[in-house]
Amino acid sequence: MKYVIISEIKLKACIILLLIAIVACGQQKDSDSGPSLEKTIYDDHVHIMSTTLISEWKKIGINFSKSDAYYADVDTILALDKANKVNLIGMGYVFLNRDYYQGDDGYEMMKQENDYILSVFQKHPDMIVPYIAVDPLNSNASSEIDRCYSKNPKVGLKLHFNVSQVYLTEPEHASKVKTIFKKAAELNIPILLHFDNGHPKFGHPDVQILIDTILKDIEPVKLQIAHFGTSGGFNQKTKNVIDAYLEMKSKITSYHHIVFDISAVALDKDSEGVSKLSDEEFSELKDYVHKLGFKYITFGTDYPLYDTEGYIKVLKKKVGFTENQIEMIIANNFKNEN
Repeated sequence: MKYVIISEIKLKACIILLLIAIVACGQQKDSDSGPSLEKTIYDDHVHIMSTTLISEWKKIGINFSKSDAYYADVDTILALDKANKVNLIGMGYVFLNRDYYQGDDGYEMMKQENDYILSVFQKHPDMIVPYIAVDPLNSNASSEIDRCYSKNPKVGLKLHFNVSQVYLTEPEHASKVKTIFKKAAELNIPILLHFDNGHPKFGHPDVQILIDTILKDIEPVKLQIAHFGTSGGFNQKTKNVIDAYLEMKSKITSYHHIVFDISAVALDKDSEGVSKLSDEEFSELKDYVHKLGFKYITFGTDYPLYDTEGYIKVLKKKVGFTENQIEMIIANNFKNEN
């Protein structure tokens, strides 16, 4: 089965909805006391971008509601997020999307963004896992992973199927993605995957190809699927992805470690195109959390959308997580295996 590729205008609109939340969401404050957790808090989904990337986005009309430091300065980010340890996520793949960068040096700019993530790690090596970013369809993706790994073997890898326009139903795309997964597995590099490619038919066929083709016959892989498999919020698409995954889960080789991160899922505020959840949707989310199982869920805030204290409050108050359940998903971090 093949998808009809989305038109350029529709694609750009989809990507903007995904990316704008990163730069336009302010932190919500309330008078409630913070979480009582005293153990180490791992935040598995924290965004950072260089001032160069911020400048390029400003050129195309993306507005930032805070100062550059809020998004680019690691000390500011760590202070605001309040986690003890973070997966710090790069976004260099945007330079390889012509809608977001018109220069002819997109690959070099992506490398520069990855180098920024690696340099930031040097300031706080005990607190940070730096996640470099590549476009899996780019011919140099594998060599870029090697380059970054040679500089820091503790790296993680971020893939964004919407920004990179990855359609697993296209055999060539699936083959290239499998090559990257094999590379990550061989080097023991954890993958953070934004799985949703924005296509209206995304769902069951993509999950099936991920399980039957991408994950088949490769070495053990650590795979974190962002936002419960979609692009934030909780809706029918989210349920379809999780239902499809659970339906086919028994086919996955047992040595793979796969978790779903709950970042940007339990929205108690609108997030630029993604609506906050109703009480009924929060109740459904709780059902799906139990359906999926706490051992397969990990904690992330999608900073700057939330900080750890704010998002833990939402999970407790709106979804009904207990203190023990919060601790359980925080403990599902890949760092605990190292």
